[in-house]
Amino acid sequence: MKTLALILIFSFTLSSPLKGFALSTSEEKKLGEKLAKELARKLEIVRDPVINLYVWRVGKRIVKEAADTRFRYRFYVVKEPEPNAFTIPGGHVYVTSGLLRMVEDEDELAGVLAHEVAHSILRHIAKAMDRAKRISLATLAAIIAGAFLSRNAKGAEAIGTSAIAMAQSLMLRYTRENEVEADQLGVKLMMRAGYRPGAMVRFLKKIYKWERMTSPDVPTYLRTHPAISDRIAYLSQSYPPTAPDRSQPMGDLRKVQKRVFVIEKGAFGALEQFGGSMGDDPEFLYGLGIALLGSGREEEALRAFQRALSKSPDDPYLLREIGLILYRRGASRRASPYLERAIKAFPLDEELIDALAQVYRKEGRWDEAAFLYERALKEEVRPALYHSLGELYASRGDQVKAHKNFGLFFLKKGDKKMALYHFRKALRGAQGAERGEIERLIEECEP
Repeated sequence: MKTLALILIFSFTLSSPLKGFALSTSEEKKLGEKLAKELARKLEIVRDPVINLYVWRVGKRIVKEAADTRFRYRFYVVKEPEPNAFTIPGGHVYVTSGLLRMVEDEDELAGVLAHEVAHSILRHIAKAMDRAKRISLATLAAIIAGAFLSRNAKGAEAIGTSAIAMAQSLMLRYTRENEVEADQLGVKLMMRAGYRPGAMVRFLKKIYKWERMTSPDVPTYLRTHPAISDRIAYLSQSYPPTAPDRSQPMGDLRKVQKRVFVIEKGAFGALEQFGGSMGDDPEFLYGLGIALLGSGREEEALRAFQRALSKSPDDPYLLREIGLILYRRGASRRASPYLERAIKAFPLDEELIDALAQVYRKEGRWDEAAFLYERALKEEVRPALYHSLGELYASRGDQVKAHKNFGLFFLKKGDKKMALYHFRKALRGAQGAERGEIERLIEECEP
């Protein structure tokens, strides 16, 4: 069975201190972007906005404490039942749905993400890319994906066992030292962010036990992560079990795990697990509603969410789903109060932003609609938001702002030719400071 350690052969063992070679920051960014695109073709990336936003928010809290401005860190969730996590150059961090289901609380997830971010900060990956410099990008992505996927996962058969053999051949010697370095920095980042450092130890113990139960003959985590017991002992003795100032959680992990469960099992498989009774527990009802939505039973899903909301009237997760269902049904006026309450908890949720912006647009509240997109873009650059904002301005008749945002959409997607087309369109009517901004964007796009 391909387990956590096999992917870490690449992700963590690319951490050996090779002297005399390291990618520059610019090179690391470019390599990371290209490799992430290749991995998107080989791994089943989860597109659920609630799951992704939760992981991103926890990761961002860690990155903020690291004060690492070299990259725009991205966090991805891969549909894969086995618990894995890895980092590639340029600040791209991946965790599996299986890992999300395994963590007991947000602190454990923060520990995993902090460890991965620490590897990036310490430049372990960049320093070790010399080992793989003769391998094509597609092959490199296949190596990672082959180690990352369990035997029964989608795409694993096509990648084949040769990728695993190559991953093993890339193993480097000094894993232990760099793992300890990442542990040490990761724990410090956790503590600064208000997470309990003992959670990292707790998760290491959990994954160690899981590895031995699932791979009793060949404990692969031990093979690629020597002296794990020493690491656990060191961390246990070196750091207090609690954080001095406990941070507020970035979301409801249990509800996120319900969504993960539905994705892994499939909507119909999840419905079998939930059974026919609705019950009264809001968390159960939420999971049931998500499964019903996925199976096309929207009316029943709405009833489940409404029943849950009667038990937990301020739950933003329930408000979100009810508001979106009502919006999709064309009941904008009824949807509006649910969406407005939900977006306070999820200001970066693209689905919520689009729905509420369209409600505001119908009511002639253009500025409020634009504010939703602009606020989100200040926090996180997401190309789709630029496109939606461009459409909003186009429908209002503001061609300058429309084309500027369409241009930004294509620029962030890497299509400078189309970006240049829209920026030149925008320049025709631009004035003042906005004209200067567009001229700078044109210079960025011109060959």
